[in-house]
Amino acid sequence: MLLLCSIHPPGAFHPQNWKLRISSPDNSVNPLNEIRREVENVRRDRTDIVESPEKLIQITKLPFKEVLQLHRSITANYSAFPIKGIDTYIELISNTALIPSGIESVDAMMEGGFLTGKIYEVCGPSGSGKTQLCLTISTHIAHDFEQQVHYIDTKTDFSGKRVQEMLQTRGYNDEVIGAVMERIQVTRIQDIYELFSFLQHLKTSLHHEQDGDHSVRIIFLDSLPVLLFPFLGNDLNDGLGLMNQLANTMKYIVTEFHITFIVVNLAMQFLEEENVPTVVSNECLPRDENLVMCETVKPALGKYWLDVPCMRLFIHKFDSSERREITVMKSTSLSTRKYCKVLIHPAGVISSLGSEYSEKPRNTFQNKS
Repeated sequence: MLLLCSIHPPGAFHPQNWKLRISSPDNSVNPLNEIRREVENVRRDRTDIVESPEKLIQITKLPFKEVLQLHRSITANYSAFPIKGIDTYIELISNTALIPSGIESVDAMMEGGFLTGKIYEVCGPSGSGKTQLCLTISTHIAHDFEQQVHYIDTKTDFSGKRVQEMLQTRGYNDEVIGAVMERIQVTRIQDIYELFSFLQHLKTSLHHEQDGDHSVRIIFLDSLPVLLFPFLGNDLNDGLGLMNQLANTMKYIVTEFHITFIVVNLAMQFLEEENVPTVVSNECLPRDENLVMCETVKPALGKYWLDVPCMRLFIHKFDSSERREITVMKSTSLSTRKYCKVLIHPAGVISSLGSEYSEKPRNTFQNKS
């Protein structure tokens, strides 16, 4: 079979840009199959083509001068260009910010606050104060830094009255309260697919903002297990795929736009006899008012999600009082023995009187995740 190939234009070397003239003296030969083989060979050897002009000569049968020009065009249009490490470092430093939580003991424990470009997790049993912590941080950022906050509410329990109470307790007037509440943008999400749609819309809007000066620096997701529990189970295989897609989307957003993502998760207890997850009980954790992690207490969503956040903060409720203890359960930069004590107050989550962050003895806190 005679296969004649002409490339047009000369600088665009791609199978879709080929113009083929086919003549087959033998009618038994299928020209389309031959074309498919040639295309597959080109795709398989694409790396060799870019690296070696001789490979390109064998495929195109063109003169060496034209092949050299074509090779340069391929390299210029389709190859990655090296970037200096110092330029990447300077860009990272100029776009990275440390966002304090507004809670002195928490900021001291975290050595300043939340870094942009990272995913954090707030974990704890039901009623431990995870949402109260998120509302306090949101109010602080919207007021002190005058930054927009995206609050994704999956439980439909976001309370504007609670935010108003926090601000009124601190002595702010109605004008200030109204301005703060306008900066907290609440999006109610009913299922995981609505969450993907919202994140895609957010990516598009952030891309349209100029010069990387994004008005949004922090996003709260309260809470994630509500969306993924329907897809997790022995007979369901969609959960891990959805979780993987969500993790990749979140990492893209925080890395590309230098945003902090705070995800609320639920602490679960796995019974040894039946391996059935249930909401963790308070009796399992406290001992002499110090947090002692049970071996069976783990964050929800399984092993895959354990390594997605760069830091996991565990909130523990001591008793029926408003006292809480926040412990670094997992971190890529801090000791997992750090903890601090806080109070649930009308003004929000505040540091306990006279309390600063501390570190537990090594034999007291064990991270089994």
